Amino acid sequence: MKRKILSAVTILLLALLLSHYACLLTDSRKQEASKNKLIAAHIYDSINSTVAKPIAISQDMACNTLLKKALKEETLEDASQTEQLMKDYLSSIQKKFGYTVAFVISEKTHRYYSPSGIEKIVNPQEQPYDIWYQQFLDSGKQINLDTDRDQVNNFRWTVFIDTRITDENGRTLGVVGLGLFMDDLQKIVQTAQDTYGVKINLIDADGLVQVDTDTSNIENAYISDAIADRPNSENFTYIQRKMGGFRMARYLPDLKWYLVIHSFAIKNRQIGIKISFAISFILLAMLFVINVLTKPKKNLGTHNDLVKLTTSEDPLTGLPNRNYLRESYGEQGVFNTVRYKTLAMFDIDHFKTITETRNGDDILKEIVKLSKKLVNEQEFMFRWSGDEFVFFLESDVQTCEENFKNLCASIKEKLDVTISVGLVEIDLATSIKTNYHRAVQQCYIVKEHGGNGVCRKE
Repeated sequence: MKRKILSAVTILLLALLLSHYACLLTDSRKQEASKNKLIAAHIYDSINSTVAKPIAISQDMACNTLLKKALKEETLEDASQTEQLMKDYLSSIQKKFGYTVAFVISEKTHRYYSPSGIEKIVNPQEQPYDIWYQQFLDSGKQINLDTDRDQVNNFRWTVFIDTRITDENGRTLGVVGLGLFMDDLQKIVQTAQDTYGVKINLIDADGLVQVDTDTSNIENAYISDAIADRPNSENFTYIQRKMGGFRMARYLPDLKWYLVIHSFAIKNRQIGIKISFAISFILLAMLFVINVLTKPKKNLGTHNDLVKLTTSEDPLTGLPNRNYLRESYGEQGVFNTVRYKTLAMFDIDHFKTITETRNGDDILKEIVKLSKKLVNEQEFMFRWSGDEFVFFLESDVQTCEENFKNLCASIKEKLDVTISVGLVEIDLATSIKTNYHRAVQQCYIVKEHGGNGVCRKE
């Protein structure tokens, strides 16, 4: 009888102590959440203003009446005279605002003007990297942010702000814009991270990282959990982690990107001490219950929502990923074998719309199952990003064209989904990425004709 009373008293005391520390912990978490929200608001204002400024300048450039007049009369004037006018204008922008990258692209002549003059003629057929220009025009957007390497400036990672220039009737005259070097943005982000002890990312609508202090994450890592939190432009979402830390996200409407601020560890020492006390008492209670009533249970690990491609396998499909290519061929890799004759790529038509009513992961996995039938043991199928896949194939482009036509029909019949496929004969004298962009050109031709097809270029 005395033993039962003693046990009951012990349990009661533990319950009271745990309740006490639970209250303290709850209050501390509320205080920590309030503090984190204030920090997040400051970071938001800092980053938003950093990028909002060049966006505003780019929009002002697109409204410049003299620039519009010059583009309208471009072919009526001497080319050198127009070039000098553009040089003077872009140099003034560069000098006034301090942005190294400033450009104008003429829709009429496809000349790419910079403060140095005419850098090149934009031609996706000759230079696959230039396909972004037509994609932007066809998107119907007035402004777009694009993270890419800048050919004009030694392939430095750059955030480009592209803005459409139109005449009084809404016809496109060209594209004007500025560029922010990634390393300059990284310094701003790194300072905030060091100051507040958090991790900061900018991600696109798919969760793909666009800005990170770790360059290897850029367009190579996903934070899809932040998108699942459904952040808006008014306030930060706030997800408290079970063992401390948090994830916050907010939409930046001017950028069409999301700001993600997260921490995977407790930074406040007082909270850490309180948690330690709470855990100690929980362990005592568990020890008592375990000895009397039950067996021990395994503790589950915590979840990290930054899915960085540190492995060479895509977790959803089991396919090799872009990190595999980087490991095997290098950042600017070239083919080190003559085995492969064809590079193919495809993506799913209207995939974002489809996923509004259907399970996107299931569709991707089923498409992979069907696509693997085209690949032998010596060939490769990669998940490039999102709903986009790349193939290194031994067959010639004519054979591959027939195979992929059959694949299109099979996917349409079995899944009621269509894909657009681009095929090119591999040019061993150029990089893998250049061959890839050549295939993207062919894929884009299919999309211009409604999708659900194959286009090849030998």
